[in-house]
Amino acid sequence: MKKISFLLVALLLVLSLAACGSNNNNGGETANSNSGTDKADTGKEVVIKFPSYKTGNNVGAIFYLPQIERFNQKYAGKYKIEIEEIVQDEYSKKIKLLYQQKKLPPLIEVDKELADIMINNGDLLDLKPYIDNNPEINSILIEDSVKYNTDKNGKIVSLPLAFERPIGLYYNKELLQKAGITEPSTTWDGFFSDLDKLKAAGVTPLALMTGENGWTTMLLASAMIASEPEGQDLLAKGDIVTNFNSPLWINTFAKVQKLLTDYTTKSALGATYSIAANEFFSDNTAMIANGPWMVGDFSNPDKASDGFAGKVGATIYPNGVALGSADGYWYSIPKDTPQETVDGLIEYFKFIYSPEELNAFLVAEGGFAPKMPMPDDAKAKLDPILRQLNDEVGSKMKTLNRLIYDIVPQSVADLFAKNLPLLATNDMTPEQFCKAMTDAAEKFKK
Repeated sequence: MKKISFLLVALLLVLSLAACGSNNNNGGETANSNSGTDKADTGKEVVIKFPSYKTGNNVGAIFYLPQIERFNQKYAGKYKIEIEEIVQDEYSKKIKLLYQQKKLPPLIEVDKELADIMINNGDLLDLKPYIDNNPEINSILIEDSVKYNTDKNGKIVSLPLAFERPIGLYYNKELLQKAGITEPSTTWDGFFSDLDKLKAAGVTPLALMTGENGWTTMLLASAMIASEPEGQDLLAKGDIVTNFNSPLWINTFAKVQKLLTDYTTKSALGATYSIAANEFFSDNTAMIANGPWMVGDFSNPDKASDGFAGKVGATIYPNGVALGSADGYWYSIPKDTPQETVDGLIEYFKFIYSPEELNAFLVAEGGFAPKMPMPDDAKAKLDPILRQLNDEVGSKMKTLNRLIYDIVPQSVADLFAKNLPLLATNDMTPEQFCKAMTDAAEKFKK
């Protein structure tokens, strides 16, 4: 009996200790998420995993992935970032699904629609204390971006931008010269006249796409909207638009329809970005709309022929329009992310905003940091095409504008891409196109 009693007591003691350990662990996780303790100091490497679309054939991968490796090398043994590959077109959908499942990764990029929901629910970590405590980040942030990323309670819900990258237009100088054009016109009437001249000279004017998110086509539509006073007001205000049954939108998409039916390649129907880009790289089209991150591909032997970059010029859109702004959400951290991971991500933010990395980024992908002038040695490394784009921005830009995708619900953006092929084949009129977007937006309002 004594032996049995002794075993029973020992068993109860083991169970009691296990229960205490379990409770302490749960309590520790809660405390960890709110404390400033850096668990990485224990000597155990903190692995930070999250999905990114800047992988594979995505043009952003060229700079992004080596930068991740540089971070991992600098913080070897303390922090390590591991990237899960995902195609860009699926990224937002996956993040929304993971949010519904309460399985968000520690670092996310959210569109305005999801951001509004997460902000209202208090599901994003307040970055303000971390930014305030790190002057190397705080001192270079753009005020408008800080304001945009600050909620009504004064919390900074996403990492504000320290740089701007105007999106413009690239053109093949040799193909334009074939049509007697030295550079694209600075007015829309002149631009359409250029398209007619190119077509008459046997040159396909534009590399457009109706697949994926319709990116290159959407950029031209955004530039047209930004060229109208009413459209510029909408883009400047930044509020979500839900009614597209107006002359502004209908006339814009009538022009887009003309671009798709008269001035682009047959491959544009259903084309992904890679197909549209290849049409430009292959001297099959004279112009393509895209951001400065594309410039590196012009001299990439896997994508363009030798010497192709020397043929390329860069400019902004007619009426002095450039696209892009410091508004918008970038990197956010979900509220319940463990503190050791938060600490690692703050180090990552400091790393990418360090002078060396930020200047390397701007040299590689274009743009400028208003509060951190580029040193002469970095300027000397600028690709001639990026230098021309910067000069065009400086001499011709009248307005820097948001994109259409920045002011519509995600459901409308999805429908825009879905219906572009119907617009291209004349199976949908501009009026029907705009009505379909309005109907989708009405559901968003509900």
